[in-house]
Amino acid sequence: MSATAQSHIHRAALKLFGERGATQISVTDLAQAAGVARGTIYNNLDDLAGLFDLVALELALAISARVVRSIATGDEPVGRLAAGIRLYILSATRDPEIGRFLIRFGLSAAALRQLWTGQPLADLIAGRAQGSYDFTDDQLDAVVAFISGAAIGAIAHTLERPELSAEAGMDAAERVLVALGVPRADAREHARAPLPPDPAEAP
Repeated sequence: MSATAQSHIHRAALKLFGERGATQISVTDLAQAAGVARGTIYNNLDDLAGLFDLVALELALAISARVVRSIATGDEPVGRLAAGIRLYILSATRDPEIGRFLIRFGLSAAALRQLWTGQPLADLIAGRAQGSYDFTDDQLDAVVAFISGAAIGAIAHTLERPELSAEAGMDAAERVLVALGVPRADAREHARAPLPPDPAEAP
């Protein structure tokens, strides 16, 4: 199985899923979108029925890895959460196909929901422990859902106006922090701090 061909097919599938809002596509549709013969699909894809879950998981892992790499040097949980929200939004707005996929499935696909139960969840818990946030244990799941919904809403807005992507990410992060109990001036400072560099993009 060719890793390059498989990656190309998965990318075509992500585009189709995002455009159609469906979790099932045909071999013919996928071959046309990928610009390959139907035989290439069969030769490089083990299970068409599980393709959606595989594409969603690959995307979740890629976004999560990028965010974790970028905020790894931060030692302040509130700042890390704000940066993570902004990086999540930027990942989508810099690539509209990813953005459309996240808008359609970010709140429903299990793999994509898990984006917010790794580092962001750890930062939420750490921030509350230091007194930065005001929510109870029983509200934790609702807080995570609120954050993911705010981020996806910002993505939907910026796909219509991509020139606002950076500002939308900062605004979303600021509003989330304020809703969690961070004083507005502090929330604004965290949300508009320079983003840490992504080590993968270093020269």
